[in-house]
Amino acid sequence: MKIRPHLAALIATLGLALTGCSQGNSEAELVASAKTFLIQEDRKSAIILLKNALQKNSNSAEARFLLGKTLLQGGDAAAAIVELRKAEELQSPEAQVVPELARAMLLLGQDVALITQFAELQLKDSEAAADLKSTLAIAYAVKSDLTNARKAAADALRQRPGYLPAVIVNARLMVAEGRFDDALDLLDQVLAVEPGNENAGIFKSEILFQVRNDSDAALISLRNVLQAHPNSIGARAASAGILLKEGKVAETKVEFEQLKKIAPNHLDTLFLEARLAFSEQNDKLTLATTERILRAMPNNVPVLELAGAAEYRQRSYMQAELLLGRALKLSPRQPITRLLLAQSFLRSGQPEKSIDVLRPLLETPKVDGATLSLAGEAYLQMGDTKRSHDAFQLALKLAPHDPQLRTSAALAQLGGGNNRSAIAELEAVARSDSGPRADLALVSTRMSEGNYLAALKAIDAVEKKLPDKALPRYLRGRVQLLQKDSAAAAKSFDAALALEPKFFPAVANLAALELAAGKPGQARQRFEKHLEAEPNSTQSVLALAELSMRTGAPAKNVTDLLRQAVKINPAEARPHVALVSKLISSGDVKAALLAAQEATATLPNDVEIMDALGRAEMAAGDLQRAISTYKKLIALQPRNALHEVRLADAYVLAQDRQAADRSLRRAIELQPDLLLAQRHLVLLALLDKRPQDALATARKLQKRSPASAAGYTLEGDVETHRKDWPAAVAAFRAALQREKLTEVAIKLHVALVAANTGAEADRVAAEWIKAKPKDGPFLYYLGDVALAQKDFALAEARYRNVLELEPDNALALNNVAWLLVQQGKPGAVPLAERATALLPERALLLDTLATALEAGKQLPKAIEVQKRALALRPNDTALSLRLAKLYIKQGDKTLARAELDALAQLGDKFSGQAEVATLLKSL
Repeated sequence: MKIRPHLAALIATLGLALTGCSQGNSEAELVASAKTFLIQEDRKSAIILLKNALQKNSNSAEARFLLGKTLLQGGDAAAAIVELRKAEELQSPEAQVVPELARAMLLLGQDVALITQFAELQLKDSEAAADLKSTLAIAYAVKSDLTNARKAAADALRQRPGYLPAVIVNARLMVAEGRFDDALDLLDQVLAVEPGNENAGIFKSEILFQVRNDSDAALISLRNVLQAHPNSIGARAASAGILLKEGKVAETKVEFEQLKKIAPNHLDTLFLEARLAFSEQNDKLTLATTERILRAMPNNVPVLELAGAAEYRQRSYMQAELLLGRALKLSPRQPITRLLLAQSFLRSGQPEKSIDVLRPLLETPKVDGATLSLAGEAYLQMGDTKRSHDAFQLALKLAPHDPQLRTSAALAQLGGGNNRSAIAELEAVARSDSGPRADLALVSTRMSEGNYLAALKAIDAVEKKLPDKALPRYLRGRVQLLQKDSAAAAKSFDAALALEPKFFPAVANLAALELAAGKPGQARQRFEKHLEAEPNSTQSVLALAELSMRTGAPAKNVTDLLRQAVKINPAEARPHVALVSKLISSGDVKAALLAAQEATATLPNDVEIMDALGRAEMAAGDLQRAISTYKKLIALQPRNALHEVRLADAYVLAQDRQAADRSLRRAIELQPDLLLAQRHLVLLALLDKRPQDALATARKLQKRSPASAAGYTLEGDVETHRKDWPAAVAAFRAALQREKLTEVAIKLHVALVAANTGAEADRVAAEWIKAKPKDGPFLYYLGDVALAQKDFALAEARYRNVLELEPDNALALNNVAWLLVQQGKPGAVPLAERATALLPERALLLDTLATALEAGKQLPKAIEVQKRALALRPNDTALSLRLAKLYIKQGDKTLARAELDALAQLGDKFSGQAEVATLLKSL
C-alpha cells in the first residue's frame, strides 16, 4: 500500500537552531529580531522584519537566506526558491542554502531537476551533506527509484551516523516495500531519542491511520507532536485530515481555524480548505482553492484529483478529464485516479476510454467491485451486453457488504442458466436498493437476451434513482433503436440532452439518426451546437472531421478540424493519430511526418503515437527510421504481434525481405490466429516468386483452423495470383462451405468469370441472391460487373435492388442516375440530387448531377453544379473538360476558351489534348 504524505511532510524540516538578538532599526538589528521571532515560531513577524531588512540592503545574503528558509517553513516554496537563489548568488554559504533549496524544489515537485542539479554535489559540512542526501533520497523515492533512494539515505547516515531525518527516510522506504511493522519500530526509535520529532510523529500517524486503520492511535501520535511544536503545520493538517475522513466536520473546522492563524496561505491550509469545501459540496470554493495550490504546485496529485472530482461533480467532464489525466500521468499506480477518470469518461460518453483507463485494474488478480461495476456500465454504453453482464455479475459477487448480497446469488444463477428465478431475485433487490447498480445489471441482462420490453422496465427504475442524469434516457434510446423505433429513440436522446447538454453519446446518436435520414447538414449542426456547450470537446471536433470525410469535404477542411482537436487536447493520442492518418491518406507525407514528430514530442512513449510515427516515416520513405521506431515499439510491447507486422512492412519497402519474413513469423508465433500476418506472409512469398511457400502458409492455416474460411481464402488468393482459375474456384468453394462470407462469394464469382465459365458464375450469383436476398454489397458488386460489361439495364436493376435494401445509399443513387442518363430515361435529376444531399461534398457525385441537369435541359444549373465539383477538385482535368463543354453548349466561348487553354498548357500531363485541340478549333 502506498501512503500519501501530507504536503508539509515532504519538506522535512531538519531543525537547525537559531539564536536571538535584541530588536533595532538597522539591517543587522532587524535580522537579529527576526531570528528571535523565528525561535518563537512566529514566522509572520519574522518575514516582515526580514523584508524590512532587505529594503535597507537588498544585497544582504543573510536576510535573503533567512527569508527563503522562513517562506519555505510556511509552505511558500515558490517564493522561497526565489529568495534562496538570490542568497546563492550573494555567496551565502553553500552548506546553508543548498539543503533548503533542495527541500523547496522537492515541495514544488521538481524532483527530476533536484536530482540533476544536486545528485553529484558533495558538501563539506557533514550535517549539511546528510541533510541534502536525505532530501535526495525522498526525491528518488518519489520517482520510484528505490535503489538510489536507499543509497542516498545510506550516504546521509555515513555523513552523520544516527541522523534522524535519514532514519525517517529509511522508514518511508520500508513502507514502500510493505514493511509497515519495521517502519513503525524505526519511527519509535526516533521518537525515543527525540519524543517531539515532528516528521517522525506525523509519519507514524500516517501509517497508523492509512495502513492500520487506527485513527485514535494516529491522533495520539499527532498530539504528541503538537505538544512539542504547537505551531506544527504538518501535524495540524494531518489531524484535520483524519478528523475529516472520520466525518467529524466540526472538529476538523477547529483545526482548520488554528491552521489559518498559524499559516493562512500554507499549501496544507489551502488543501484542507478545499477538502472541507468539497465535503460541503461547495465546488466553486473547492476549484478556486485548488487552482491557487496548483499555481504553486502544478504536479500535486491529490490536489489534481480533488479539482478533477469537483469538476466532475459540476459536470464539466472535459476539464475533469484534463485534471485527472495529468494526475494519472504523474502517478499511474493510483487506483482512485483511474476510477475518477473512468467515471468522467463514462459521463462524457467515452466508454472505450473508460475501459482503457480501467484495464490495468481489471487485469489485477484481486480486482474490486467498484472497478468491475464501472466496467459493466462502460460495456453497457458500448452495446457489449455480454461483457457488461459478466462484469456486473463479478462486481456483485465481490461486494458482500452491499445490499446486493442476494443479487450476487441471482447473477450466479443466471450464469448457471436458471434465468427466471434469478431475474425475479434481481428485480427484488433492485426495488430494495437505493443505488442503480442492480438495475443497470438488469438492463444489461435484459438487453443481452433481446427482451427489450423488460429492459425498458428496468430503465424506468434507473430513471427513478437517477432523475437528473442523462444515462437512463440515453439507455432507453439505445433500446428503442434496437426496436427500430427511430422517432422514439430521438425523443429519448433529446430528453437526455435536456438534462445534460454536454452528454456526447446522445449527441452522436442523434447525429447518426440524422445522417441515416439523409440530413448531413443537421448532423453537422448537432455537433456544432455541442461545441457551443463544450468548446473543448475533442469528441465533437473529431466527429465533425469524420462527418466531413464521409460527405466528401476537401482534405484541407478535414485536416483543419483534426488540427483543432489536437490543439484542444494535445495530451490525447486519438486526435494526433487521426491527423497523421488523414495526412498520409491525402498524400501529404511531409506534413504527416511533421505532425507525427510533434505528437511524439508531446507524448513520447505513447504506443499509438509511435505507430503513427512509424507509418508516417514509411510513407515519407524514411525507412531506417521507421524500422527503428517499430523496434522501439516491440521493445515496449514485446507481445504485440501487430508491431511485428508493421516492422515487416517497413522491411519490405527497404528491400530486406528476409528480415520481413522473420518479423512475420514472429508475429504468427505470438498470435497464431492473426490473419493479417498470414496474409502478409503469403503476399511476401508471392512477391519473391515463391508460390509454393505461399500455398504452404495457407494450408498450414487450414490445418490449424479447419472450420475457418481464412486458410482456403488465402489459397484461392494464391491461385488467383497464378491465374490458375480452376484451382482458385476450388479453394473459394471450400472456403464458402465453411463460412458464408460475401467477400469470398465475390472472389468465387470473379474466378468463375475469369475461367470463362459465365453460365456457372451466373448460377452461383443466383444461388447466393436466393440464399441471401438482402446482401447489399454482393448486389452492388453485380451492378459494377454489369456496368463494366456495359449492360446498363442489368446494372440499373442491380443498383435498384441495393436501393430497395438501403434507400439512402448515395453511391447506388448516383449510379442509377448516371445510367438513366446513358439510357435516355427520365428521373435522373431527383436521384442525383438525393445522392448529393447525402454526400454534398463529393465532386464525382456533383459531376453526375451536372450531367443529369444537362440531359434535362437545365444548362445554367448544370454549369453551377459543375463549378462546385471543380472547386472541390481543382486539379481534376476531366471535370475541367466537362465544364468547358457545358460552356460551349451554352454559347459562352470566352469561359470555354479559358478552361481549354488551361488544359492545353498542361501538355503531356493531360492525355486528352487531341480533344482539347478539336474543341478550341470549334471556337
